[in-house]
Amino acid sequence: MKRKLYRLAMAFVLLILSGCSLVEDVNQSLDYTDEATAFINETVTFANRIPELAQEAANNSGAKEKLTEHLENMKQRISEFNQLEAPAFARDIHEKLTGYTDTLSLQINDYLAQIKEGVTDFKNTEISQTLQQLQDTLEQVRNLQP
Repeated sequence: MKRKLYRLAMAFVLLILSGCSLVEDVNQSLDYTDEATAFINETVTFANRIPELAQEAANNSGAKEKLTEHLENMKQRISEFNQLEAPAFARDIHEKLTGYTDTLSLQINDYLAQIKEGVTDFKNTEISQTLQQLQDTLEQVRNLQP
């Protein structure tokens, strides 16, 4: 009788512990999905703001500083995002996103070098295309499930 009760108690404990793990996995997946969605939304805002700042920077040194600051801030945000630990079920999409962000970071570096040389023309960069690729993954991120 004691053995049966002990086994039942152990089964209950294991059930509780596995349930905690499941809750933790769900929380981690929600955290990642929220972080990735927020990051992609930030890139949308960035994509909408940069062309306007670039145009202003052509004639205004204050706007050029603001443009540079915006670009540097995005590089910092990219670095933070790339350091996220994706749950197992999201690793493929995270690798895809970090591929895009690595490309974006290099393009931002190139654009910053152009700005230092006095060229603020945003139209001749490939940044917009990379930002669009990032934005195109938003629905995939929203549909992530463990």
